[in-house]
Amino acid sequence: MSEPVWERLRSDDGRPLRVAPIRRERIELLRVVDGDLPDHGAATVFDAWAEGTAVVVRAASVRGHEVIPWELRAKQLSIAGSDGRLEALLAGSGVVASAGELERQACACRGISTDAAYRAIGAGWDTADAVKRATRIGFGPCQGRRCIPWLAARLELEPDDPLAQITPRPPLVPVPISILAAFAES
Repeated sequence: MSEPVWERLRSDDGRPLRVAPIRRERIELLRVVDGDLPDHGAATVFDAWAEGTAVVVRAASVRGHEVIPWELRAKQLSIAGSDGRLEALLAGSGVVASAGELERQACACRGISTDAAYRAIGAGWDTADAVKRATRIGFGPCQGRRCIPWLAARLELEPDDPLAQITPRPPLVPVPISILAAFAES
């Protein structure tokens, strides 16, 4: 398995990072491969949002202890080797031109494709909980009620098999914040 994306944005020796001025560009097509921007110093994407008919992507590359931040505005985004999180973040924006477009979704709440689930399974993740953590399937508002049974079937696990289950986390059902606030300490 490859290095987690969050490990790419830190210095190798633990020293404080020096941040260079932000580099800003407007481009037609932005390529993202495995969470990185190969045409922009292999910077790692950490945020993105749709802005009108374009997408704004923020990324950074770390060389030693120097950080080069990027803010790129693109009319279209091409995504390859994705774990599904970027597509989920931009779901419904119309700017994603992923390989094969957005395929059938394994997790409708988060906009995560079946392809992302199959890549995680192919990478060796063999339980529903492991695939959930690798892809973010099951982290949406339904908390896996729709997608985890589908995922368990793809893993060839029986529904009552503990490996087909996910670790529940509160809240177990969507709860309005006003109800949660009632339990806050004064």
